[in-house]
Amino acid sequence: MRKRFACGMIAMISAVAVFCAPLSGCAGTGDVTEDDMPSEETAAERAASAQAGNWTDASIKENALSAKCPDEKDDYYFAVNYDWLRETDIKDGHSYESPMLAAEQNTRQKAMGLFSGEEINSHDAELIRYLYETVTDWERRNELGVTPVKKTVSDISGIGTMEELTAFICDPARSNCVDTFVSAANVPGLNDPAKYTVRIGNDRLLLEDAAEYAVLTETGNRIYEAKKELFTTLAVRLGLDEEGAGAIYDSVLALEEQIASVSMSAADKLSDDRFLKMNNDYTPDELASVAGDFPVIPFVNGFGYGKAEIFSVNEPDVLRKLNELYKPENLAAIKNYMLVHYLIYMSDKLDRECYEAYVRTQNTLSGAAGYVSDEEMAYEAVLKFLRVPLEKTYLEKYDCSGMKEDITRLCGEIIPGYKAMIESEDWLSEEMKQRAVRKLEAVRINAVYPDKWKDYSHLVLDGLDYPGCIRAVNEYELGLDTALTGCAVDPGLWDLNILQCNAFYDHQTNSVNILLGMLEGEFYDEDMSREELYGGIGTVIGHELSHAFDLSGARFDENGRLGEWWTDEDKHAFELREAALKAYYDSMVPFENGRVSGENVVNEAAADMAGVKVMLMLAKEHDHFDHDAFFRKYASIWRVVSPYERELYLLSKSDHPLNYLRVNATLQQFDEFLVTYQVGEGDGMYISPQNRVNIW
Repeated sequence: MRKRFACGMIAMISAVAVFCAPLSGCAGTGDVTEDDMPSEETAAERAASAQAGNWTDASIKENALSAKCPDEKDDYYFAVNYDWLRETDIKDGHSYESPMLAAEQNTRQKAMGLFSGEEINSHDAELIRYLYETVTDWERRNELGVTPVKKTVSDISGIGTMEELTAFICDPARSNCVDTFVSAANVPGLNDPAKYTVRIGNDRLLLEDAAEYAVLTETGNRIYEAKKELFTTLAVRLGLDEEGAGAIYDSVLALEEQIASVSMSAADKLSDDRFLKMNNDYTPDELASVAGDFPVIPFVNGFGYGKAEIFSVNEPDVLRKLNELYKPENLAAIKNYMLVHYLIYMSDKLDRECYEAYVRTQNTLSGAAGYVSDEEMAYEAVLKFLRVPLEKTYLEKYDCSGMKEDITRLCGEIIPGYKAMIESEDWLSEEMKQRAVRKLEAVRINAVYPDKWKDYSHLVLDGLDYPGCIRAVNEYELGLDTALTGCAVDPGLWDLNILQCNAFYDHQTNSVNILLGMLEGEFYDEDMSREELYGGIGTVIGHELSHAFDLSGARFDENGRLGEWWTDEDKHAFELREAALKAYYDSMVPFENGRVSGENVVNEAAADMAGVKVMLMLAKEHDHFDHDAFFRKYASIWRVVSPYERELYLLSKSDHPLNYLRVNATLQQFDEFLVTYQVGEGDGMYISPQNRVNIW
């Protein structure tokens, strides 16, 4: 586990489509048949000839305000959400507004009531209240100033030899909250998901994407400048001058440039073969050989993972590069790396001046303005560091058992629908259909909240300041994690942030996870009509299920074990369909200085279409189904007001299409949509049958 120990580091590897959007339409004559399927030579040409999404990104407020309401036939996303997009303003301290955020805020408001109520007196409740009060105690925080970081800063500064550096890196107490290039955590093994494996990951680069070190983009430059200003602010508070602080920061960028040259980029981490690249199991002796001079074995021993028999390494080339860099001539740069990352991480946990500098940085990066309330800020801190005690206290207060039953029941409807969808695909072989159905029938439904929890009954925070609480939580969670070394994975202990508005598919557990925080507002309400339920949370569930059957899902069998289960012929047929979808998205240019990467978004775009498709198939089972209500609900769950900076960042870094494309490019694939709104040739939402790119 990393020095911050806030959660497992496998978010990147497990699953994923963190809150992927759903969308997919019904079968009908608009579906691409084997005869319609483009050949390898013509896939890109056919997609490029389609209506290439000439829609305005109306999620950007300026665009929404400067345009008249379009016809639903031309721009469905903008037309359906026109008034909301124009009238909704982004709140202070936030970078966007959306039904996702609104749902999460509804859950947040309920949870924040737990900090003042006294009716729940469990140890978990006492923990979250203490941390909340500590975070909001500005008098104490201002009195302490930057004192809480001085000891660690002094410790880093006092390192004079490589031996002393190794001792610091391998001591979890001294390096608590400090990035030291690598992290460790117990996760289900890629090759044996029934057993925990210690995975060795990498700490984050300042510019966040290795590709930025080769070619600095507008987004990368914004990150560089904002973080440099933040670090300089803290460094000056600690006695450095601005010029010296700037030199330290730039020395870190120079060091990271070498690491980035062998690191996976953001695009690499979205690729279908990312799991194969990250599947590198080593014995302790083999791990030591790969790392060379870099002290990875002393590190895992010092942190308590020494009894592991197998270590899985995300990026062996990074360890090899660290071996090259772990030399006396780089000692100063390595110390600077730890110092810069540490102060940036701690910036929002000190006094008001440091906190406000942190918020300015985040606002610059996200396009947000102003500050959230102290109460909301403290809630986010409690959620980050004491998530499990907060969730357990929430469920003591609010009975969500009925919601859990509803979602489990809905999933029970959708899975047979998926089986029918798979069996209806004439481009899949019978052998492949049988394999897919076998995997589908093994899917685990994790609905709303788990039945088992990590135990925080021995954690004590009394008397500690905010940074002290974080260090104590890190130490405690390190103990919880190291205790899992070599143990069997308990599928009932799904350690997820259930209070966030999210849903995802996990390849390693073959599970669909629909979390409590999503079941609010536009997505779910117990009084929704069937059409609204299908168009809201139903399409989300359908979306997530599809990830079991995309090219990433093709890497994992029904037990979550890494290994191909698609036949070569079926995989080739899928790749041809995928090529058309990629090319279609490649043709879209939302901004003059930014176009969509079909390679990045293809899995999520395909899942959007599949999610809508399966729900439209289920709709056929109900007489007088109101397709207009279904499509409007679908368009409403993806509406968002977002600044240009955020949209540009998502365009290059996210694996999801921008929200207006998730609606328009998805719905235009289906006959039910075209018939409902009488969309025809020449309309902006029209795409001819031979050019449709839905994979399923």
